[in-house]
Amino acid sequence: MPDPVVFSKGCYVGSKVRERTIGYITSSETVFPENYTSDWHCHEHPHFSHILSGGSQEIREKKADQQMAGTGLYYYPGIIHQNVHYRPGTRIFNLEIDDAFFKAYNLAIPPESLMHESNTALNAGGLARILKEHYYNDACSQLSIDQLCISLIDTNPAVEKHYPGWAKQIPVVLNDLWDQPLSLADFAAQVGVHPVTLSKYFTRYFSCTLGEYFRKIKIEKALPLIRSNQFSLTEIAYKCGFADQAHFTKTFQQLIGMLPKQYKKI
Repeated sequence: MPDPVVFSKGCYVGSKVRERTIGYITSSETVFPENYTSDWHCHEHPHFSHILSGGSQEIREKKADQQMAGTGLYYYPGIIHQNVHYRPGTRIFNLEIDDAFFKAYNLAIPPESLMHESNTALNAGGLARILKEHYYNDACSQLSIDQLCISLIDTNPAVEKHYPGWAKQIPVVLNDLWDQPLSLADFAAQVGVHPVTLSKYFTRYFSCTLGEYFRKIKIEKALPLIRSNQFSLTEIAYKCGFADQAHFTKTFQQLIGMLPKQYKKI
């Protein structure tokens, strides 16, 4: 492997079509030619990405992942990777967070493990709302983006270092069983804890109820389906376990901050 390119603040693979720096946060959109291959590279600051369309194959050490439209991603500083086989029309939203942001709000940088937490609902956890503010871009956007970034970082299960063992299993189990009907007792048995303990501490660790967390995962599953342009919203609602499109649309707007059709047009 050749020496990697180290991208400083605001620098990414691809061509930048818009960029905004608000306080300690830099948001941008990048586009890529079809079948482009990047240099091996890493980033100086932690950042999140949301693939708006297209996608690529990302290689890290001996692992390669297909990254599809609608996917939310996290990149820990200094992690070397390469992207190949960019699909036609690839567009990516980037959210870069300066070190000063973490110092200002006494937050820890999300750990490298978050890069591998495919069961983490980054989009429904705030990334998609930040995406919306990037494009909305009015006088209130800085306040919203700072608040949403704090929420995205501080309430993410992978960031918390003091969870008991059973709590750390919750995102994995929920991701595996998200489309199955489960009672509180059934779910408590899956993570090996008493239902009363689960009820008492779940909101403390995840800043929402168990049902709300289930809905986040369902919406997270819906985002790639919307960006694929292969299914109607009614079909996506049923595929993601909603009773009807109206229920899906209401939940989507509550979590993402815009209607599914608005997200589809970005």
